[in-house]
Parts: sequence; structure tokens; C-alpha cells
Amino acid sequence: MKATKQHKDSSGRGKAHQTSYPYRISIAVAKVVKMIVIFIGALIGLLFGWIIGRIFKAIGWLISAFTMLAIIYWLMTL
Repeated sequence: MKATKQHKDSSGRGKAHQTSYPYRISIAVAKVVKMIVIFIGALIGLLFGWIIGRIFKAIGWLISAFTMLAIIYWLMTL
């Protein structure tokens, strides 16, 4: 028995599965939203990193100043 054109087409080999247009649009929108969320998250992370870095730098300066004052006080009371 010889396969007809209908049998060859219904086998599913060599053809991509077609999805609906609204589904493909929703997938594309989801990808765009995901990229926007990643970008905003990266900006917020950089901002927090910068602020926390500045705070730790200021804390370091305060610790250094208090240590200097403590050493001067210790040397003066000897």
C-alpha cells in the first residue's frame, strides 16, 4: 500500500507545531516584562549597593576617628 499525500502530511514529521497568534503575543509580552523587571531589579541593586557602600565607608571613618581619639586620650593619661 502506497502512502498518500494526506498520510504524509498527517504524520507530523518536518512541521513545526503552530500556536495561536494571541498565545505567541502573550509569550512575547511576558519576555519583555521579564526583561524590564530584571533591568529595574539590577538598577535597584546597584543603588542599594552604592548606598550601603557609602554607609560602610562612613562607619569606617567614624571607627577610625573614635580610635584616634581613644589613643590620644590614652597617651594623655599616661
